[in-house]
Amino acid sequence: MPRATLLWILLAASGVLLVAGVTLAASRLSTQTIGLSSEPLTAGDELSPRERATPEPTADPQPTARRARVRRERARRAAARRERARAAAAAAEPTAAPTATAVPPVVTDDDSGSGASGADNSGSDDSGHGRGRGRGRGGGDDD
Repeated sequence: MPRATLLWILLAASGVLLVAGVTLAASRLSTQTIGLSSEPLTAGDELSPRERATPEPTADPQPTARRARVRRERARRAAARRERARAAAAAAEPTAAPTATAVPPVVTDDDSGSGASGADNSGSDDSGHGRGRGRGRGGGDDD
């Protein structure tokens, strides 16, 4: 066998071995357990506080009444903010109403020579597309 052929066979075999090695390394990397999945389910049990036999008494004997009072106070403050915003908007200077401007008349230049007075607004005959093709979506560059 010639030397060049032997060299190509050796390069091909080493390429196959290289690809197999990279594939094996990637599969081993993806099967490693990392993060929380590698920890047992009981790993954080010592971090949580211990349970008590009796709950601690609350400082407020009626927490629901206190919550209701706080809610009413918040609603009252929100209503006062809305009222101040309305008053500020009403006190602001009114903006000037837009004034109407005269629109210049449109000059129609009919160079088509077809005799129809504005029946077809598609443009002049100089476009190169012609006029006899109808209104369908036939051509590619008619957009």
